[in-house]
Amino acid sequence: MIISFIFILSGIGFLIFSLIYTKNKSSLQDRNKKDKLSIKKSKKKLNNLWGIDCINNQMVTINRKQHSIVVELDSIEYSLLHKEEKLIVDRELVSISQMLKFPIQFLEIKKNIDVGEMIDEIVVGTINANESMKEYASNIIAHLENLQEDQNLFERKNYMIISSFNNKRKAEIELKEFYQLLKYHLMNIKVNVRLLSDEEIIELIYEQLHKGSNNKAMDIIEKGGLELYVT
Repeated sequence: MIISFIFILSGIGFLIFSLIYTKNKSSLQDRNKKDKLSIKKSKKKLNNLWGIDCINNQMVTINRKQHSIVVELDSIEYSLLHKEEKLIVDRELVSISQMLKFPIQFLEIKKNIDVGEMIDEIVVGTINANESMKEYASNIIAHLENLQEDQNLFERKNYMIISSFNNKRKAEIELKEFYQLLKYHLMNIKVNVRLLSDEEIIELIYEQLHKGSNNKAMDIIEKGGLELYVT
C-alpha cells in the first residue's frame, strides 16, 4: 500500500515537473524568437552597426551624449612661406588656440587617387563631340590611366572632429558658431575649410572601417545593404 502510494506521488511529481519544463521551454523559445527578430531589425540601424545614434544636420551623435561635427581642412606648406606670411599664419593659429573650448581630434587620411569617375565623365561628355575633341579626350584619358597605374600616387585629406557634450540642440548651435569663427581665421591664411554633409560623414566612416574597398556606403544603404551588413 505504502509502495503504491509512493509511486502515485512520484507520478504526480513527474507530471507537474513535465508541465513546468514544457511551459518554460516554450516561453524560452518564444523569447529567443523575439530576440532574434529584434536583432534582425536592429541590424538595419547605424547605431547597431557603428555605435552611432544618428547623423543629422551635419552632426554625429554618439551614446546620446557626444555630438560632433566633421570639418575638412586644406593643408598649408608652412616651410615654403615667406617670413611675413609665416607671421600671419602664427597670429591666426594663436587666435584659434585662444578660442578653443571643445575637445578636438585630427584625422589625416591618405588614399590612392581614383580617376575612374573622372574618366567616365569625360567619355559621357564627349559622346556627341567632333573628332578632334574626341581625340583630345582620348589623350586625356590615356594620361589619367597612366597616373592611375602609379601605386605611389596618393591624395591626403585632413579632418578636424569637434565635439560637445551639451544637449543636442545647444551642441549644434555652439559647434556651428565655432565652425564659422574657425572658417574666418583659416580663410585669412588661405586655408579652405568646409563642413561635411551627412552623406559625406557616412562615407568617411565607411572608408575607415573598410580600407581598400571601392564600394560607396550610400549605394549600399539605398539598395538595402544594411540588412546584410556585417561589421
